[in-house]
Amino acid sequence: MIDALFAYAGLDDRYADAFGNPAEVSRESKIAILRALGYEVHDDASAARTLREARARERQRKIRPVYAVCAGESGRWPRELRRVLERQAKPGYYDVEIEGERARAIVAPPRAYVAASVDAAPRWGIGAQLYALRSSQNWGIGDFGDLARLCAVAERSGASFVGLNPLHQLHLIHPQDASPYAPLSRRFLNALYVDVGDAARRFGVDVSTAEAARLRDDRFVDYPAVAALKLRALERIYEAADVASEIEAFACAHPGVRDVALYEAIAEEMFRRDPTMGSWLQWPQVFRDARSAGVRAFADEHARRIEFFVFLQWLADEQLARAAHEAASMPIGLYRDLAIGAELGSADVWADPDAYVLGLAVGAPPDPLNTHGQDWGLPPLHPRVLAERAYEPFIALLRANMRHAGALRIDHVMGLKRLFCIPRALPEAGGAYLNYDFEAMLAIVALESHRHGCMIVGEDLGTVPGGFRERIATERIFSCRVLYFETEGGSYRSPGEYPRDAVASTGTHDLPPFAAYWISLDDPSREALVRALKQAGALPASMESPELDDALQAVHRFLGSSKARLVLAQLEDMLAQREQVNVPGTTTEEPNWKRTYSTPIEALESHETFAAIARTLRETRPLEERGLA
Repeated sequence: MIDALFAYAGLDDRYADAFGNPAEVSRESKIAILRALGYEVHDDASAARTLREARARERQRKIRPVYAVCAGESGRWPRELRRVLERQAKPGYYDVEIEGERARAIVAPPRAYVAASVDAAPRWGIGAQLYALRSSQNWGIGDFGDLARLCAVAERSGASFVGLNPLHQLHLIHPQDASPYAPLSRRFLNALYVDVGDAARRFGVDVSTAEAARLRDDRFVDYPAVAALKLRALERIYEAADVASEIEAFACAHPGVRDVALYEAIAEEMFRRDPTMGSWLQWPQVFRDARSAGVRAFADEHARRIEFFVFLQWLADEQLARAAHEAASMPIGLYRDLAIGAELGSADVWADPDAYVLGLAVGAPPDPLNTHGQDWGLPPLHPRVLAERAYEPFIALLRANMRHAGALRIDHVMGLKRLFCIPRALPEAGGAYLNYDFEAMLAIVALESHRHGCMIVGEDLGTVPGGFRERIATERIFSCRVLYFETEGGSYRSPGEYPRDAVASTGTHDLPPFAAYWISLDDPSREALVRALKQAGALPASMESPELDDALQAVHRFLGSSKARLVLAQLEDMLAQREQVNVPGTTTEEPNWKRTYSTPIEALESHETFAAIARTLRETRPLEERGLA
């Protein structure tokens, strides 16, 4: 009966890893995962009882809590839904009553939004890690002012968009925990990206300091020093700014920001008392429940400090909006990134723990880059709770990240269908795939993309379910195609074999830049790449041994001539850098998320490799309407 309950809960008891090796979920793992999901189970007898009770509760409900359907296809809708909605209901969310019960109908457009300019002509953009940007004005970390300046450079260079790492809020009391893929909140912004100089000028505060110049000259981002310096300056700016009404309006328009600000205030106080209390998981019990009387009392006592943290979010949002306005002159604009989850000790989980499965950690089975599998430590959203809440947590997440964006990359997009989850109580027992309502998730993504005029890119690398890429292609969710992986039988796929609805790039933030990749290739692999480049006309047939500069131009000419509608040129490639942004499986062994770019924004256009790659991409993807061909 454990197997039957496991299937009822939406879990697969078998799977295949990226190598095609079959794996079966152990009994111990099944019990641990079911318990984490809230099912009372110890053995077959308790599993049978729990399953009977769950099915009995299900039978008591006459209708489903959520219906996901396509606009214009009402003939294919469930009969009970057709009776209560107009025959041609427009896309949107509808609260309906059927047989005396309430339900949510998600009426979606047939496909996700795609900008007309992308269908009109192939485009290219520049991918950058925001924190790594260097300039003559920032305070040791790339900021939203730098982003606006980068967008201006990109537009002049002929790019159609600027791609970014996740801009999610990170821990201000632990700034050294800098991975944007394990954030404090996925709904709000990293306050360290605030352009302090711009804010100071706006509110007439002198915060000039020689320390900022020292920090901006560092090869690596010194997160603790940057955070201390910027927060001191921002506190002075906050005290001088008369924006209480603006902050209140922002808080009303963005539900949840006060919870996150409250978390920051408590975390700061707890850390002051005891630096080992790194997150709510270590706090005194009275503060672990976001709705407790103790937390309410703390909020009353520290209202001013909480308002400061809301002020930071308001300021960050305003500055991101200005950068997006600068990017609006490009056909797509900003291309943002949504991480697959927030960490267990995050503000998101603290504020709404019921929405997550706290006893599970998202990860991945073995693949070519991680032969032992991965445990990312991030709690998954609870599929049953999502359905019961009509997917409101997921909708809010999409809306927050589509804000100020022309495109959104969904990290590990397979999570719309399933997530590999490992029980925290018994990690050695292994994991299993937890399934979601794929059609409902796709409907919401399509609907929200149209409402925001935001294209969707799905990061579909790693272990991909059979038929998954084909399914998201019908939704016009763009695939990610990485040159390094586009091989078959020892040969690189030709430009014509890339899918049309795709973002093509050399690598990703988790892979070596092309300069390092080129150097690492053995002779047969390099010969295969050179052969593919020559066959595509990206390298002269007479060139026997290309140098790095030749290869860099050739791979971008190769990608630029591909069928993929979008090409992403990584800034580290455009600067011929060799250092990797992030080395998976390492923490302190590598300076992950800390390396800065070798060239400041002001000098990008005069950098020989940057200019040459931009010219190559303009030639293969001309923007004739802007005279940049």
